[in-house]
Amino acid sequence: MDENPPSFDDLDAGAEPQGEGWDEPPRRPSPLARLRRRLRALLFGTTARTQITAASAVTVVLTLIGVSLFVPTVHQRFVTPPQTTEHVTAADGSTVGSGNDNVDVTKVFPRLYSAKLGIDVAIQPGDGKTPPVRPIAYQYPRTAPLGQAGNTYLYAHDRPGMFFGLHEARVGDVVTVAVTASEKLYFRITEIHASVSWNDFSWLQASKDERLTLQTCNLSGDYDPRFIVVAKPVGAAEGQAATGGT
Repeated sequence: MDENPPSFDDLDAGAEPQGEGWDEPPRRPSPLARLRRRLRALLFGTTARTQITAASAVTVVLTLIGVSLFVPTVHQRFVTPPQTTEHVTAADGSTVGSGNDNVDVTKVFPRLYSAKLGIDVAIQPGDGKTPPVRPIAYQYPRTAPLGQAGNTYLYAHDRPGMFFGLHEARVGDVVTVAVTASEKLYFRITEIHASVSWNDFSWLQASKDERLTLQTCNLSGDYDPRFIVVAKPVGAAEGQAATGGT
């Protein structure tokens, strides 16, 4: 007898067994065998391989299309927003921006600025009421003119580019007041009062010495404490040394 009987593949294909001892008449393939043979032909035949390859190609193409549609959406979502510009008309007809990195800035005079504190605002007369949210430091009515003896009281919102930087001020910091393009005054911070009652009007009183009183808010409520900084003049050489010549 042959030591190796026919394989199951041979039986499935309906081949006649070969070898001594396998002389029974051939049998019809069973329905299961015919089904297996059809499946094998479908999966491994040339036509099937072509169909599978085509289906794979279609899948890849659809995937690439989906990625190409998704990527622009992500790019648009994270793209830098367009620059916004807000201009404020000064007394001389020129304009000033807010000092914010995303806002166009054209300088006017007089103005107050500090590179260290991120402050850059025009100075304009105020009426003592809540100011609009604009890149301006308003001078309280009947306080001393800039550069003269007395208390010059300026107030502005705590927004970037405005008086927000006062919250980071330290005694000894110097701020610059540019009266004109060629005339600059320098003031060194001497006092910081982080929580002043909203109805404490003593800070508006006249003074015999020359000083700047700068006010901003801590929160947004009308009755919330105010944040007040006092600064006194220093010479041009000292001011330029402290500010790097600006």
